[in-house]
Amino acid sequence: MGRASRRKAANRSQGVLDEARTIIERVGGPKGIVVRRDLPQEEKISHALCELLESEVVTGAPLEEYQAALRFIVIAWNVSLLDAEERSEALQDLATTMKCEGGAMEREILGHVERLIVRKQVLFPHDQRTIVTSDVWLQGNTVRVSAAALAAPPSPVARTQL
Repeated sequence: MGRASRRKAANRSQGVLDEARTIIERVGGPKGIVVRRDLPQEEKISHALCELLESEVVTGAPLEEYQAALRFIVIAWNVSLLDAEERSEALQDLATTMKCEGGAMEREILGHVERLIVRKQVLFPHDQRTIVTSDVWLQGNTVRVSAAALAAPPSPVARTQL
């Protein structure tokens, strides 16, 4: 990767981080946010999203297909973090937002999201991070994903054991 490409990738990552901070501040979230850039590749939220995305989109698909699949994956991921009652409400809100008024389209969309929820729970059962922003782009023939997520701060007990 050339110098210009590395600079562009760094700027894209910084843009995702800035967008996440803006969202957090807008909803009155914590001011003392710790950014974890030192995670091994396997622990990054973008890596998890890539794994889910690979199973959803055939190789060589147009960018729009990757973008649509990623949107549904992020929705499913975040909905999977809710308890059963909240999850049911969120799925109904999703159907309303997408202007699905019953019928086959609503069943298809909700079925797709529920299938993705199950895949997330199977592949990443203990990952409780909330995805706040994500992006997918093609770099040559390679699919790239950038994302930011929030995690609950470690409990006081866990901090004292460190």
